[in-house]
Amino acid sequence: MGAEIFALPYELLSTILEAAASSNTRSIQNYTYGVDTTSNAKGQRILRGQLAPDALRWLSTNAIRHVNRQWHDWAVGYALQDLYIRRWRGSERWRQSRQLDSIHDNPSKDVVYRDPYCSLRKTVDLFTSYPALASSVRRIFFDGFYGVETGWMIFRILQNCDSMDTVSLPWTMLRYGSEEDWANILRRGENGTALSSLGLLAVDLKQSQATDFARQRDKKPLDSLQVDFGQLKRIKFSGSSNLMPIKDDDLISVSRTAQLHELQITGTTAITTRGLVALTRSSRNTLRVLEHSPLSDDGFKHPDAVSTGDGSHLCEEIVSCRHLSSLAISLPSICRDLFSDPSIAWAGDVQIRAAGVCGLGSLKKSANAQRSFSNILSQARSLIQTQKEKDVELNIEIFIDHLIFEPAKSLVHADLSVGELLSAGYWPSWQKPSSKGPYGQTGQYGKDEQAYSCISEDEFVEGLRKGYITF
Repeated sequence: MGAEIFALPYELLSTILEAAASSNTRSIQNYTYGVDTTSNAKGQRILRGQLAPDALRWLSTNAIRHVNRQWHDWAVGYALQDLYIRRWRGSERWRQSRQLDSIHDNPSKDVVYRDPYCSLRKTVDLFTSYPALASSVRRIFFDGFYGVETGWMIFRILQNCDSMDTVSLPWTMLRYGSEEDWANILRRGENGTALSSLGLLAVDLKQSQATDFARQRDKKPLDSLQVDFGQLKRIKFSGSSNLMPIKDDDLISVSRTAQLHELQITGTTAITTRGLVALTRSSRNTLRVLEHSPLSDDGFKHPDAVSTGDGSHLCEEIVSCRHLSSLAISLPSICRDLFSDPSIAWAGDVQIRAAGVCGLGSLKKSANAQRSFSNILSQARSLIQTQKEKDVELNIEIFIDHLIFEPAKSLVHADLSVGELLSAGYWPSWQKPSSKGPYGQTGQYGKDEQAYSCISEDEFVEGLRKGYITF
């Protein structure tokens, strides 16, 4: 093609360069190398792990950046679309190299101090000096920065990213950021781009960090009317923390302006159905994906028996989301109402975790709840058939503690070893191996759990009546 490539329209040129960069990614060295000091006195070269995606993008455009100014600008914008900024955690990353043999034959074992916040500080300096580079960032992820000072640096970085679409932040940013900081992140940029996806990741800190008075501060940005979540399409709250965790009141504050398409709450302990319902109500006309999987100590023991406190029926709240198609949720209880509306848009795999039946109490303790549960399974089957008639494939799984119910096939998946012993091998009369386990589709975790089998619902009811199996 020769010189003609420089005369191509920018859109076509961009497509060609992106294909070239993608091809380069497959051919360049994508591992980091380090030193293992445990095997011998001199140290041994070993592979440490894969390079981060943003580092691979940068390396894949090395040659492109040297052609001319136009290609250089394209390559920089391409490389900076996704940024992963992590705290250095002490693993000895001695060198990133394209060739393993370029590492010194006798690597030193001397301890070398490295500023754990080096990448964060350098990004602040770069984007402050060259704000045009920050405009190339579309998605940015921060990991390992939980202090007040690092929070200030994160907001310094974000204030220049006016084309940012997705951001993942430590949960402490919701405490240390001012109303101006958060209003700046959430408002629409000068080029018309607004943040659409926000992730907040919480972790447990060391006890000395969690009790540090300097960290015990909350600027309460969510109390301000300037902080508007109306542009967001997706929010994900994940993890649990021993330092100022995200709670129901935070979700209620977000719900004042939020109209979400996706809501995910996973691995949490401080968020109950009260906060869940607040966000679900505010987004009932837009919500398409809902996941609520609170942290559980063991398998599917339900961790949350808290009601909304306002007398609302949780099943009706879920069904009222007319556009909801993807659902994985943990509720204190369920009933027929959850599956009674034939106009819902549910599709694909829907997972429901529960501990009891609405108004009848726990399935472990209430005989009335156990009798009513069979009607819930029948209603779920009816809904699956209704969706099938509309050419929509729907598969519902209901998790009750260690049991997995599959209404479409009238099957129950469980560990039947105790029942077989109690019945001297006479129950169940029919069973087959199950690919499921106490953790759902992932099967077993290699701990003390037994392999799961599946039986019919009728076999389960008989075993329940005779005491061979329990909820």
